[in-house]
Amino acid sequence: MSLLNVENIRKSYGKTEVLKDISFSLKKGEVLAIIGSSGSGKTTLLRCLNFLETPGNGKISVNDKVLFDSNDSSAKSDSEIRKRRLHFGLVFQSFNLFPQYTVIENIMLAPKLAAKEQIKQTGEYMGAKSYKEALEIIKNNAKSLLERVGLSEKSESYPCNLSGGQQQRVAIARALALNPDVLCFDEPTSALDPELTGEVLNVIRSLKTSDSTMIVVTHEIEFARDVADKIIFMADGVIAEEGTPEQVINNPQNPRTQVFLSRFN
Repeated sequence: MSLLNVENIRKSYGKTEVLKDISFSLKKGEVLAIIGSSGSGKTTLLRCLNFLETPGNGKISVNDKVLFDSNDSSAKSDSEIRKRRLHFGLVFQSFNLFPQYTVIENIMLAPKLAAKEQIKQTGEYMGAKSYKEALEIIKNNAKSLLERVGLSEKSESYPCNLSGGQQQRVAIARALALNPDVLCFDEPTSALDPELTGEVLNVIRSLKTSDSTMIVVTHEIEFARDVADKIIFMADGVIAEEGTPEQVINNPQNPRTQVFLSRFN
């Protein structure tokens, strides 16, 4: 059974159609790499999945629960959109850490907001009956995530005191803090110097487990070949080719895929 189902997603800006009938599915624990030239629609697709953009058409489901259906015209509250967004975590190209907060505060910020809302609505958060108890759970989880990305010693540092690679690793820990069903990466190494790229890719590689479902938009073709279970090649807003790394990278059939990959040989 699929964890994520994306059906017939379309997205336009004015008269420009950026996504044209995008459909794919992912099982729990699978890693999908999305490759393609700039302007092919990769980032827009991730933004639609994370409810940062609203598709003009299509359906998005997680665990058989419909999160978006263009045929449903009923208005959604901000609270409902936030709940749906929790199914996904997104790591941006440019880190987007809050400079006024320490590393651990950056990681704790979203869970603290979620805890306040959930305690108000249900009376508990992850077993905690009070916000004070919830804060202790959130802080311990943040420390564990920092250890997971190799930055335990940087918990009280500010983003300005970190390298780009370290900032991106904090961003990964922050995205994991709400335990999303699907973790998305939008070109996570594009803003990094080559020597820092490896440390971020190693962290992403270490996250691959049977419980971790990920979508990685990347230009690191060798990384995609090594880590992904599926590859999608996007061109001009469509999925031009889809399959295993062996099929898409080693033996591409679509001429557009062949031309794109020839740049990396």
